[in-house]
Amino acid sequence: MAERRWSLALAALMLVGGLAGPAAADVTRRFGGTMINCDAASTCAASLKARGEPDKASLFVLTRAPDQRARWKVMLSTPAVLVDRARPVSLSIDNGVDISLRPGSDYDAFVRPSDLYVISQSALDRLMLQIQSGHDLRFAYIDVTGAPHTDRFPLDGLAPALAEIDTQQKHIIGDRRAGPPVGLPPAPDVDAATAIASTGVPPRLADWHLALGDCEAPDSPALTGKLPLIASLSDTSTLYALPCYVSAAGTAYRLYEIERGEIGGQHRLLFASFSDRLRWMGTETLFDVNYDAKAQRLTGRPLDETGCALDGAWTWDAFAFRLDRLDRPAGCSARNAKTLYPADAPPPSTGKETSK
Repeated sequence: MAERRWSLALAALMLVGGLAGPAAADVTRRFGGTMINCDAASTCAASLKARGEPDKASLFVLTRAPDQRARWKVMLSTPAVLVDRARPVSLSIDNGVDISLRPGSDYDAFVRPSDLYVISQSALDRLMLQIQSGHDLRFAYIDVTGAPHTDRFPLDGLAPALAEIDTQQKHIIGDRRAGPPVGLPPAPDVDAATAIASTGVPPRLADWHLALGDCEAPDSPALTGKLPLIASLSDTSTLYALPCYVSAAGTAYRLYEIERGEIGGQHRLLFASFSDRLRWMGTETLFDVNYDAKAQRLTGRPLDETGCALDGAWTWDAFAFRLDRLDRPAGCSARNAKTLYPADAPPPSTGKETSK
């Protein structure tokens, strides 16, 4: 069943890429970890699946039309995640020197955002030479959430698979000329904020969230149905508010920022609260969190030292959340309503704690 899904997926890739004829794949054969498909028009593809989850694994696909002047097209497809196409990616054979691919000049996406084609002639020539005698292909990239990935493709069987395609297409055995795709439409642009929200909470952030302690597991009865808040802070930063625990004050959230820039990183966000005894202090949890992405305004309720929920509002200022207002509502611990900020002394700057 898994092999049938793989064959169907490869045939779909050939059709979407405009490389297959009108008929479904007529020839399907397997050579070790490499599967080949040739359609009725003798357009053929050799594909390798990355080691990992069978239904989500990335594909490394070599495709060629039957024309004697046709060249191999080299594609890497990542259906489970979206590669950050503003960053370089790299390929290496048997942990050798990386083949670095720059966006736009060495690789680009065609037809679908998840399908990346090598377009640099020098990179194609080097890659086609190395994969015929190598054992392992490593593909390293960073996805749109800023998380690093490394896919590994076993190259056993690739050389005889390509030779079989030469035979099927009546090409000279060993013709490994490759070139960029011709006639394929560019992949549509991806709205980063929408794409990031659709991917959910990155595993590395979920692990850090639980490792920090004090928060319940996301699948605990108390947090059932409590969804995270995911929103774009900027072109390179994303806000994650993860449910932490439930109390009489409501659902507490711990908030994080993930940066996708050159340095990147994930940070726990700290917010100002107020104590009549201790004055200004910081808290890492807010209740009733909401974020207006257009205004870049966050609202939430930090607790004071008595457990009273204050009303706060912050604005993202490109580097941190700036406190705009903090109020103590009427009846809070039998005290009168009061605007704590800006009427009182300003609080210290919002802080961040970076994961190790």
